[in-house]
Amino acid sequence: MVDLGYVNDRLYAESKAGAMARRGLGARRVRQALRFDGVEESDAEPAIAEDGTASAIAFARRKRIGPYAREAADRVLQEKWMGAMIRAGHAPGLARAIVRMAPGDDPEDTLGAA
Repeated sequence: MVDLGYVNDRLYAESKAGAMARRGLGARRVRQALRFDGVEESDAEPAIAEDGTASAIAFARRKRIGPYAREAADRVLQEKWMGAMIRAGHAPGLARAIVRMAPGDDPEDTLGAA
């Protein structure tokens, strides 16, 4: 099937990684999903975006975290948001920066998202 072109792990990895990034999932989570699907590391690595700022912002927007929240969060809610972002595969430093933003802040300016 591979020789005939019906199966292409690299194209599959690019497609799945792109879809997961648009949903706001981070590189660690994407890498884990591709590994679970049996995609070799050599095919998966080029498809995974290492700078997860854009996907982290998308996740925060979808979940109303940090700058997308309706009101400022207390420490307990910030910790809950941090946990959600880390489980989604985002780096702790990036998650912390987004969670600590005040509602209405512009994350693209602050974090330099693409």
